[in-house]
Amino acid sequence: MASPKWPSRMGEPDERLARSEPPAMIALVSSSNDSAEHVRVRAAESRIEFAVAGAFTILIAGTLAYVHLLLADIMPPARLWTWTGLFIAAIVAMVLVPLAVLVRRPDDAEIMAIWSPAGKVVAILFDVAVAASVWLLLPYASEPLRLLMVVFYAACVSGQVISTAESLGTITFGVVSIFGSAAFFFMMAPGPYSAGLAVFLVAFGALMIGVAATLKVAIRSAIAARLSAEAISGDLAAALAAATEARQAKTRFIAAATHDLRQPLQAAALFFNRIAARQSATGDATVVNARLAFAEAAALLDQLLEHLRLDGGMIRPEVRSTPLDTIIPRVCTEVAEIAAVSEFRIAQASSSLVVSADPALLMRIIRNLLHNAMRHSRGSRILVGGRRRGGQVRIYVVDDGRGVSNAMAATLFEEVKPDSADPVGQSGVGLGLPSSRRMAELMGGSVGLDPAWRHGAAFYCELPLVQTDSSDQPHISS
Repeated sequence: MASPKWPSRMGEPDERLARSEPPAMIALVSSSNDSAEHVRVRAAESRIEFAVAGAFTILIAGTLAYVHLLLADIMPPARLWTWTGLFIAAIVAMVLVPLAVLVRRPDDAEIMAIWSPAGKVVAILFDVAVAASVWLLLPYASEPLRLLMVVFYAACVSGQVISTAESLGTITFGVVSIFGSAAFFFMMAPGPYSAGLAVFLVAFGALMIGVAATLKVAIRSAIAARLSAEAISGDLAAALAAATEARQAKTRFIAAATHDLRQPLQAAALFFNRIAARQSATGDATVVNARLAFAEAAALLDQLLEHLRLDGGMIRPEVRSTPLDTIIPRVCTEVAEIAAVSEFRIAQASSSLVVSADPALLMRIIRNLLHNAMRHSRGSRILVGGRRRGGQVRIYVVDDGRGVSNAMAATLFEEVKPDSADPVGQSGVGLGLPSSRRMAELMGGSVGLDPAWRHGAAFYCELPLVQTDSSDQPHISS
């Protein structure tokens, strides 16, 4: 059946009103949600009460045995065992119901439909057994024993308030049946303390009902807050898991695509070099720039893959003693061709310093710093070397270019942040420096920019020093 068309003020059908939910339907959904939340809170209350009732039953069983022994010699056995049997039945029920809940682990609906009402019946049976002691036991008890029984009654009601705080009706029945019976008994029995005890029992009973009402509100509020926090925590965990899975899936996809792009790029560079060599045009400016473009593209793909592996937690450093005189020359040799094409001269300050690092990661860091200098500095010379600083070693990559402004220095190590201040517009997405810092941190080090250097830029990677007996005086070589 087609949905009704509600007339608007201009006499035209208002589609927005026709699509909106009727107020009664909205109220029904809201009421259903509130009812479900109420069931969850009440079921949680019942679970707590069953747990507390189990411990309370142990105390009651011991008290029962003690009272039976006290009265065994002063009252008729038939009457004593009648009350004891009734009390034992109540105690057995108080044990079986919480035990059944513990074993079955029922859901909220079953607790509310079966076990919560069963708990109330058991509580009423317990109240009847305690109230029966007033008429079956107290007539045979001496004055001191009667006072002791009053303490017993107060303990029973207090325990019931703690263990069944959500059932205010059951607690009220217990207070009226136990304290009401005891107060009436003392009013009818002559004695120096009878009137005072009766007044005390009435006042204490009223206090227990007030405490139960307050405790009920506090417990229900606490349970509702806990359930709400658990629901929010669960939703947040699910959202975080979904976001993590989505990010990892995207990372895997881009990493695979990046890896696949490297092969055709390397093949294109190889074919280009062969063609250039056949035509004897290796020194031509176009050829030089093309080779530089191939090298830059390959370096960018390497940095992107590196960044993705860091994001995915796939890089696990194997830290060991690493001599700088085996690392720096290798990296400088690797970038020599790019440096020649870019018209940079690289000098090495060799030394016998040894650092605690993963050799492969350290080479990547130095390579990234060299690519950064050749891409952005606009200089012509780069110095690479290590210098000891206490228990640390700084591996410097220093250029003689335009330097780095204070504004740019503040954002150099931010991920995926284009350098808008670069008028040439060749900054790219800026993955090399942030990735280098993260790799250094994996090895217990850091990457930074030395602000004291004023003639160009001095980037460094700082790592822990490994003590050796060798000389660490640097020697400049090109």
